[in-house]
Amino acid sequence: MIRINLLPVKQDRRREAGRNQLLIGVLVIFVEIIIAALLYLGANASLTEQKNANSSIQTQVDRIERQVADHQQILNDIAEYEKRQAAIDNLEAARTGPSFVMIELSNMLSKNGRPNIDHGKYQQMIQMNPTLAFDESWDFRRLWIDSFAEQDKSVRITGYGITHEDVAELLRRLQLSSFFVSTELVSTNLAKPSIAVKDFPLDNVDEVVHFELHSKIVYK
Repeated sequence: MIRINLLPVKQDRRREAGRNQLLIGVLVIFVEIIIAALLYLGANASLTEQKNANSSIQTQVDRIERQVADHQQILNDIAEYEKRQAAIDNLEAARTGPSFVMIELSNMLSKNGRPNIDHGKYQQMIQMNPTLAFDESWDFRRLWIDSFAEQDKSVRITGYGITHEDVAELLRRLQLSSFFVSTELVSTNLAKPSIAVKDFPLDNVDEVVHFELHSKIVYK
C-alpha cells in the first residue's frame, strides 16, 4: 500500500486561509475607515453649512435691529418736525390771518363790495338757490359794525342795521365768503343807534336792528 503524507498541504492551506482572513479583515477595516471618513466629511460639511446659515440669519437680525432703531428715530424726527411746523403755521396765521379777514369784512361793507368767492361756484349756487345771491345794489351805509371779537378762530360780531333785511344781507355775504364758515344769526332786537354813520342821516330813524352774529374764521 502506498501512503501519502498530506500534512504539509493542510498546513499550507491553513496558512493561506489565515492570510485570506487577515486580508479580508484589513479590507473590512479599510472600508470602515473610508465610510467613517465620508461620514465625518458629510457631518463637517453640514456643520459648516449650518454655521454659515446661522451667521447669515444673525446678520439679518442685526440689520433688522438697526433698521428698527433707525425707524423709531425717524418717527421721532417726523413728530418733532410736525410739532414745529404746526407752531410756525399758527404763528403765521396769527400774523397774517386777521388782516385778511378785516380786509374781507371791509370789502363786504364798501361800495360795490362783494364777498371773496369763486365766481363759477357762486353762479352754480345761485342757479340752484337764487335766495343765496347777495344784493349788488345794496347800500352798505345801512349797516355798521359795533364790535368784532375773535377767540380761537371763533368770531362774535355785533352791530346795527336799518332794517332786518340789511342784517340779512350781511349774513348772506358772510355765508358766501371763503373766510367765514358756520355763520349764524344769534339775536336781533330793536334799539336806538349809538353810533353815527358818516353821510347817512339818522335824524328820522327812531330805532334800528341791533344784531349779533357768530362765525368761524378760515385763515388763508
